[in-house]
Amino acid sequence: MILGLTTIQRNRGRWLAEWFAFHHMVGFNKFYFYAHMCTDNTFEILNILARKLEIVAITIPDVLNQVQLVAYQHACQNYMNDVDWMGFIDGDEFLFPTQCDSFHDALIPYNSQPISAIAVYNINFGNSGHITEPEGLITENFRRCVADPDFGTNRRVKSIVKGKQPVSITNCSNVFNTTQGTVDEQGRPVSWGYITDKLPSFDHFRFNHYVCQSREYFDSFKSASGHADAGATNVRGEDWWERFNTNVDYDTSMERFYDKLKETIAWLMS
Repeated sequence: MILGLTTIQRNRGRWLAEWFAFHHMVGFNKFYFYAHMCTDNTFEILNILARKLEIVAITIPDVLNQVQLVAYQHACQNYMNDVDWMGFIDGDEFLFPTQCDSFHDALIPYNSQPISAIAVYNINFGNSGHITEPEGLITENFRRCVADPDFGTNRRVKSIVKGKQPVSITNCSNVFNTTQGTVDEQGRPVSWGYITDKLPSFDHFRFNHYVCQSREYFDSFKSASGHADAGATNVRGEDWWERFNTNVDYDTSMERFYDKLKETIAWLMS
């Protein structure tokens, strides 16, 4: 089974090794990386990682509204035939199977089902009290979240889409136009990226959304970085920070991956 992952990221070079290592570790074989207006060491890190991973890197040098939709449509038109499943996620999102060690095993029951995509729910993470950006792994440093499935920001989904079929974007980057539609892991139909009528389920799949990181990161970059699937000049204000900086529960979902993740990072960067 060939699994692909499409992402568009901007100036996340500092965290790329962890992001690639983690998703390679859980079974993704091919990576389609859209580098949007990157001025940091993103390309240096990509060159190192590409010695051992199959990475297609596409540069988007300009300010564009809905740039994420532009990138995703390009991936739909050019790369879906290369994979059996394609995930579409951001650089601050970590997608993983909750029971199996690999997506290869977790996706087997869905291969023969008459569906085109699986919608995966998220858990939203806050800054875990970090004012300045800490050294080390995102998945270790930011451990506090709101686990309540009824919490509003946990109602978001991202898609894993079957390959070798016609796929195109909608006006929401989380869900796609497909021939047989999108369902969540329980088989419930999903038509939009924010679910209001179903409680999230994490029995088989989940992604952790480290949307805040530290207060320093928010002030210096996140607040003025625009929205990738909306306006390029949109500013996130204090109300955004208060809504998403959720630190109620201590999360242990990543602990089983830590040792292998560190080994994989060392191998990729060696």
